[in-house]
Amino acid sequence: MYALIRLEDIGPGGSYESADDQAKLLAVADYLSAMKVPFHAAVIPRFINPERHYDCSMAGTDPISVRFRQMLIDLQKRGASLGIHGYTHQYGNAISGVGYEFYYPGCQQDCPQDDPAEALSSWATIERTYAYNRYQLASKEFQASGIQPEWFETPHYTASDTQRKILEACSCLMYETNPDQPSSRQLSWRSSQSLIGKTYYVPTPLGYIGGDSIDQDIQKMISEAASYGEQDLASFFYHPYLEFDYIQLQQDAPPAYKDNTPLKRIIQQLLDMQRQFVTVKDVMRLNVSLVPQVFT
Repeated sequence: MYALIRLEDIGPGGSYESADDQAKLLAVADYLSAMKVPFHAAVIPRFINPERHYDCSMAGTDPISVRFRQMLIDLQKRGASLGIHGYTHQYGNAISGVGYEFYYPGCQQDCPQDDPAEALSSWATIERTYAYNRYQLASKEFQASGIQPEWFETPHYTASDTQRKILEACSCLMYETNPDQPSSRQLSWRSSQSLIGKTYYVPTPLGYIGGDSIDQDIQKMISEAASYGEQDLASFFYHPYLEFDYIQLQQDAPPAYKDNTPLKRIIQQLLDMQRQFVTVKDVMRLNVSLVPQVFT
């Protein structure tokens, strides 16, 4: 009986731009580490806010970039598995973390472009696509930062069928719902042009906590988790800034972190259900008999 938690939309801007905000995020990581809960962080490598003319990347040399990069290293030291969450998680005039990055039907504004199906005919054509370029730009930010990403997640779980196949060719492990099995609570896979001919999907069937309906969402999440079978993954994601109002930074002392916060309530109740927290790589090892070297 396993559980997974992913801290969502962590980028060098927005809710994690200031030193105080980053210190509070590390306080959340310290709590998870103390509880022996391995966790994941979905990293937006480049944060853009057109309204503020703000543009900051994780591999930059400015003070915010340097501080953010060190914070990611500190998260890893506390047990975090880091993954790529798009390149900017936005397009056009949208703000990172809010906007979409890949194509989706029905878009009205700031619409990302799609890639033609013919692009899948060869690696040469794949390498010229928008989706491939975005993945490579994100990957280069990680490489320049000296950080190895372990998985990929599309912003808002959204990409056209062609773009998804391109992204699957780039990443063997997707930490999101499999579009072919949207109700799955377990590890699944899709055939792809990736290094191993498959791309594995680790879903988040428990969803997330909304800022406007915290108590209701927690009750729903825990009730649903209680109905899961032993092979089902009690997997969810959480925006850690929701904890920040419960954390008070102190001079010459560790942050004061209140009890019974939304995140602490969820973690404790899942632990009370005898759920063991694991990483996506643990899920791979537990479910795939011949684990490809890329996951070891």
